[in-house]
Amino acid sequence: MYNFSGLRHRMQRIIGSNAGGLLLVILLFGVMVVANARTITDMAGRKVTVPDKITRVIPYDNKTNPILFSVAGNLMIAKARSMESPYLRFISKDFLSKREIDTKNAEEVIKLKPDVIIVGAFLEDRDNVSRYEAFASKINIPLVVVDLELMNLDKTYDFLGQLLGKTAEAKSCSGYIRSVYGDVEKYTKGKRVAGKAYMANDNDGLRTSPNSSNHAQLFDVMKISNAAHVSLDAKGFAQVSMEQVMAWNPDYVFCVGKGEASPYRNILKSATWRGITATKTKRVFFVPTEPYSWFDIPPSVNRILGLVWFNDLFYNQPNEITRQKVKEFYRIFYHYELMDKEYAGLYAWR
Repeated sequence: MYNFSGLRHRMQRIIGSNAGGLLLVILLFGVMVVANARTITDMAGRKVTVPDKITRVIPYDNKTNPILFSVAGNLMIAKARSMESPYLRFISKDFLSKREIDTKNAEEVIKLKPDVIIVGAFLEDRDNVSRYEAFASKINIPLVVVDLELMNLDKTYDFLGQLLGKTAEAKSCSGYIRSVYGDVEKYTKGKRVAGKAYMANDNDGLRTSPNSSNHAQLFDVMKISNAAHVSLDAKGFAQVSMEQVMAWNPDYVFCVGKGEASPYRNILKSATWRGITATKTKRVFFVPTEPYSWFDIPPSVNRILGLVWFNDLFYNQPNEITRQKVKEFYRIFYHYELMDKEYAGLYAWR
């Protein structure tokens, strides 16, 4: 910690009327500025200058909220605004009580005086990375990009631990994730799920994440064929017709969305959907959504729970192991002790 009062008096003695003394002071201040900053390479390969010690950090958007909260603790001074915020359950009160801001509003962000902004991104999408860079340049606050790829999230936590000086917290997160990766490799080795799966979103179930979407990575990792082979419309989704779904005839349907926003009940009641194999064989699943969907919304660390769940659904992971893994996730990542009754309720449509 610098003693600026004592330093000021020494500088006054050095300077006097001596021009050389003035130069010394300028050089000394230059050294101090450099000493308080470091240049890092973020996960997008960008060089970013950040403070030596980061004490104030914010996420850029909702998909970065849960990743950053897991590891940053009290360094996270606000969370990005989200439509889901009023309805989140089974997550720490510390997260719920954090100030919510519009992180796209430059004036609002500048007032918070964060040392750095963290954004999660799919790194192959260079347009998105460029957009984040433009925002950071506009507000003159360092922005650090981390990787959202489902099978790279352990590395993301290792990186954040080093960046934020939270190595112990990051080790808990990355260690858990690696254990799940190991389970996936063990259970899926030499196997593949028979049949095709479809992700149903919106009330009618006709908004989906097709095979080309980052939102559908769970299917790819778990060796499940995605029934939807169509082009993306926007933001990783595609609007399809009932005729297309009937032609694909999925063997499994996964319904994403909270409460009335989930198509789960409507699909089960629909005479049209009744002809789909998944409905006939009772393989229409409500995707747990508390506090975030286990499938893809947002496409963040919450998807690790999807890996745990799919090991159970498709690869005979014992139910008790699944329960333990899920409760451990909530404790480590959401800082919440999930009770057995709450665990059971996660799977029930409401």
